[in-house]
Amino acid sequence: MKLFPRRTNTAQPDKRKIEAELKTLSGTRMDGFRCYKESDIGAISFPDWARFAGSVNDPDQIRNAIYYAFQPLYDALVRGEGGSRRAGAVDALSSLTRLGVKYLTGYYRGEPDVKLFRNELEQIGPQMKQLSSVRYETKFRNVDRNGINPAGIHSFLRQLLENALDGKTKVPDYVIGCACGSSEIVMPLSGILEVDLGFIRRSHRRGDDDPVIVPEHKQGLRAGSEGKNVLCVEDYVCTATSLSKVMERARSYGAASVAGASVNCTGSDRLRRIVGERKLGVFIDSYLTKTCRL
Repeated sequence: MKLFPRRTNTAQPDKRKIEAELKTLSGTRMDGFRCYKESDIGAISFPDWARFAGSVNDPDQIRNAIYYAFQPLYDALVRGEGGSRRAGAVDALSSLTRLGVKYLTGYYRGEPDVKLFRNELEQIGPQMKQLSSVRYETKFRNVDRNGINPAGIHSFLRQLLENALDGKTKVPDYVIGCACGSSEIVMPLSGILEVDLGFIRRSHRRGDDDPVIVPEHKQGLRAGSEGKNVLCVEDYVCTATSLSKVMERARSYGAASVAGASVNCTGSDRLRRIVGERKLGVFIDSYLTKTCRL
């Protein structure tokens, strides 16, 4: 998804910028967050979501609201839904992604901008209200409940920059989220690094044998990956099968290098083995990002 101006060269970003971002993140405390879940939204349709979002003022509830618009809309588009409203639904997803990048980047920099969210709703709200015929179906998310919270995501972002600054890892030119659970991780990462992002879903729980995408995103994913250093991000890794398959898809799009990362995991040994066999680098650990030279 095109969010930032294209770089004139593929050299790694200025280290001074990384240092400045790291300083900002290091000076931010993330111990006062609140955790929410889908029942706190209380929506059964996209128009319902728009009405709810218009009443939200709590910075953490906004995080939750962004996810429970993005996830059901992304999944609906993967299922092929939308009908005569599909083009509008694809545009709404793009608007939600831009909003997520802007808002969550500020949130993890320690400056959640409620006013920005409300201003963006002036465009997104009407878009969502046009999607009454699109099925609104939510799913469990690991963030805020399954061992992942804003403090862990903040630590992940900070240590990713530390590794890049130390030269332990390449700074990604493009970020792919293993949709949809990774959205709250890759959106601020995209904003902090000022790189574009895309999403590829491979969900065992939803019966995905292979990675699936929104068809309208295929060209953007290929253009974003080709010749670039790509980072594929998962929220929670168990067997590492999904992450490794998303990484393989990025590689098939012509990426110059591919790495995988997760905020939390229980399957790092398997991931290292799988990725090692494919000669790809990975940095992964529970709440902490560390480089594994394979």
